[in-house]
Amino acid sequence: MFHRYSRRRRVGAGLAAMLVVGLGATEAVAERALTSVPFKDGFESGTTAAFPRKGVDGTGVVSVTAAPGGNGGKAVRFAMPDDGKSYRTEIATARVPYGSYRYTFRNYLPVDWIRYDAQTIVSQWHGGAGTYPAVVLAVKGDRWVMIVHWKTGADTTDESKRPANEVKYDLGPVRFGHWNQWSFDITWSTAKTTGSITARLDGAQVGSHRGPNSYHQDTAPYHKIGLYRPNWQAKKGHKAGGTPAVVNYYDDVTITAIAPGAAAPPPAAPTPSATVTSAPEPSGASVPPSAQASTSALATAPAAPGSKPDAEDAIPLDDGSAKDTANVTGKDTANDATPLAASGASSRTPLVLAFGGVLLAAGLFILFRSRAMGALRRADSRRR
Repeated sequence: MFHRYSRRRRVGAGLAAMLVVGLGATEAVAERALTSVPFKDGFESGTTAAFPRKGVDGTGVVSVTAAPGGNGGKAVRFAMPDDGKSYRTEIATARVPYGSYRYTFRNYLPVDWIRYDAQTIVSQWHGGAGTYPAVVLAVKGDRWVMIVHWKTGADTTDESKRPANEVKYDLGPVRFGHWNQWSFDITWSTAKTTGSITARLDGAQVGSHRGPNSYHQDTAPYHKIGLYRPNWQAKKGHKAGGTPAVVNYYDDVTITAIAPGAAAPPPAAPTPSATVTSAPEPSGASVPPSAQASTSALATAPAAPGSKPDAEDAIPLDDGSAKDTANVTGKDTANDATPLAASGASSRTPLVLAFGGVLLAAGLFILFRSRAMGALRRADSRRR
C-alpha cells in the first residue's frame, strides 16, 4: 500500500511538472508571439517600468515628465550632459520573435537643439553582442538619417568585424520644436524571408529599404530609444565641451504585428545622388539592387564645440563590454543571442510552442489514463 501511494505521488509530481512546463512554454512565448500589440506604452504611469532594459553611460538622466510642445500628458525625457564622459542614455523594449511589425513612436527635439555634424542616434533596433545595430534612426546636422546593417550566409558566424553591408538613407530635414510621428514597417529578414523597411514621418513615406536587414540570429532585434552620441566617448578623444545638455523626448511607443506583405513596398528607384556604402562583400552575400538611398546626399550644419566626426560616424558596435542594465527585473537582460544555423528556423518560437504542446499533450494523456486506470481498479475492488 505504501509503495503504491509513493508511486502515485511520484507520478503526480511528474505530471504536475510536465503540465507547468508545457503551459509555461506555450503561454509565455505565444502571448508575445501571437498578440497583435506586443508592446505599448505612453508613459502615463509616470515610469518607464514597461521597458526592461536601461543603458546609461555617464551621468545622463531618464525621467518621465510633462510633455512639451503642447502635446499634453506625460512623456519620457532623455537628457545627456556634455561632461566628457556621457555618451549614451537609452531604454529598450523586450524582444519579439521574427516577423513583420509596425513600430510607431513620437519624438520631440527642442528648438534649442545644437546642430552636431556627427550622428546622434535617437532610435536603434539592436541584435546581439558583437553586432552593429540592424537599423538606426539618427540626426546628422539638421537631417534625419536611416542606416541599415546586415550580414547573411556563412559570414553571420563572425560578428567581431564590421558588418559586411551598410546603407544610409536621407529621410529629410529635422523640424525642431515639433512632435515627429514616426512609423517603421519592418519585416525582419531571415534565411527564408526577404526583409523590408518602410519609414513614414507625419504620415508621409520618407524612405524604404528592401533586402537583408538583420543578422539572422536566434532573436530579432529589440528597439532602443533615447540618445546615443558615439563620438562623445572619452576613448575617442572627446572632452567636456561646455555646451548645454542634449535633450530628446519620446511618447506613445507601440509595436504592432502586421501582415507579412504590408511592409514590403516596391523597390525604390535610386536618384543620381544615391549612394551605398559597404565593406568588401563576403562570399555569398551581396547588396540588394534596391538597397539604395532614395533621397539627396546628407546635409550637415556647423559642428557643435567638441564635435569630431569620423568617416563612418562611429556607429556603435555592441561588443559585449557595455551591457544594458535591467530597468525592472534586477538582472542583466541584454540580447546575447547566437547566430542561427544556416539551415535553421528563423525563430525558436515554433520549436518552443511545439515542445510545450507535446509536453502539455503528454501530461493530459497521462492524467486521463491515470484516472481511467484508477476507476478500473476501484471497480475491480468493489466486485471483490
